[in-house]
Formats: sequence, C-alpha cells, structure tokens
Amino acid sequence: MVQSSDQGILVPKPVGENRRPGRTTVTNSPITSRDLGQSEFGVGPNRRRQRRNEAGDLMRGRIVDAALSTLTSTGYANTSVRAIATTGGFSPALVFYHFGSVDALLLAVLDRVSGDRLARYKARLADVFNLQALGIAMQELYAEDLQLGQLTAVQEIVGAMAFDPELSVEILDRMQAWMVFAEELASRILAGSPLAGLIDPSVIGSAVIALYMGLEIVARMRGGDSTGSSALMTTLVQAAPWIDQLLGKASPTRRRTTTNVAIE
Repeated sequence: MVQSSDQGILVPKPVGENRRPGRTTVTNSPITSRDLGQSEFGVGPNRRRQRRNEAGDLMRGRIVDAALSTLTSTGYANTSVRAIATTGGFSPALVFYHFGSVDALLLAVLDRVSGDRLARYKARLADVFNLQALGIAMQELYAEDLQLGQLTAVQEIVGAMAFDPELSVEILDRMQAWMVFAEELASRILAGSPLAGLIDPSVIGSAVIALYMGLEIVARMRGGDSTGSSALMTTLVQAAPWIDQLLGKASPTRRRTTTNVAIE
C-alpha cells in the first residue's frame, strides 16, 4: 500500500503494467474531464494550477493591503518596497514578482480604493434627484472617506503621478468612471429644471470632480486640514433648498438614514 501525499489516504500499490500509468491500453471509451484533470492517485494539473492561482491572488491582496497601509501612514515619498514588505511581513522580492514595480502596485491600490469608493457613492446617490439630498449624502460619504483613509490614498497617488507623462495617462484612464458617474448625477439633478438642455452635464461633472480634488490637495498641503471640504459640504446643504426652489425641484421631507461603514 502507498499513501497519497495530496489526499492522505492509502491506495493499492500498482503492480505489473499498472506501475507505468503512461503506458495504458487504448480503448474506445470517451475521455472525460476527470481523465484530463485528475488522476486516480491525487489532484491533477488543472486543480494544482487553480490552487497556484488562488495562492497568487491571496498574496497580491496582501501586498495591496500592505501598500495601502504604508501609503496612508507614511505618504507616497516614503512608500518603498522595503517599507511595504515590512508592513506586510513578506519578502520585498514578492512586490516585483507580482507587480513589477512600486508604481504598478500603487496603481493597483488606486484601482481598489477607487472601485470601493465608486460603489459606495453609486449606492448612496442612486435615488438623489435634487441638491438638498445630494448635500446630505455627500456629508455622510465624505465623513466615511476620512474614516477609511481612502481620500489620503487617492490624493497621495494622484498628486505624485498626475504630472508624469506616462503615469498621468493611467490616472486619467482611472478617472473616467468617476467622470461618467458625475455626469449622470448632474443630468438627474438638472432634469426637469429650466437649465436642462442649456448646461452640459459633463462640464458640471468635470468641474465638481476638479473642485473636490483641488480642495483635498489644499487640505494635504495644510497638513491634513479638511475644514475646506467640510465647509463646502455644509454650505451646499444650507444653500440647497433655495437652489432647488429655483430649479423647480422638490426637497426631501426627511433625511436619509446614515449607513454605518465598518472600519477595519
């Protein structure tokens, strides 16, 4: 009897012609997926490949987590391969193996953070059709962004890469989804108002994103002072009912329930 290393069970020891699995008798029986992917004695190459891919995905996730933590705590200038590896507790060589460079890794960080934020914003603003509801929701979303540290990560990456000829293209490509979302939101708010058809929603969307990003850059220059953006949100909430009246928009009768975001 022999023991399978993969499954930990005892199987009969092959004898005679069965000692050479490669020299089998040709039959007319159809070849099944089991024949191709798994042998009688353990897991086949397809399953082993799947396990390697899963392990690689887990490792890449760990590296992105470590890079995000390092970036938000020490800033772009101090986010080196060694610092990321120290944070994550793995070999620095794994960063190059899985991502090729620190900038490629930080773009992966931006993809994750931006994707998470966009999903939250879309869910929270899905039923917003006037400025008062928008202002209330934006106050909540901005507070969550500060708690999660996501704004810090975005600003560090965008601020460092925006003026690089090659990396700026990558940044702009990743901003397109936000541009489209802002344009759709502006279209909803303008719909049914005297300004509908007179103002290009894409211009408003781009202007809002530029203003939002600019305020955050100024906040970083002030050492993390977010009072400028917070004041903007407060002003929007205060002025929104009057602007909604001018636009012919009904204001919400009650405030949306705040969604709590788990902070890990």
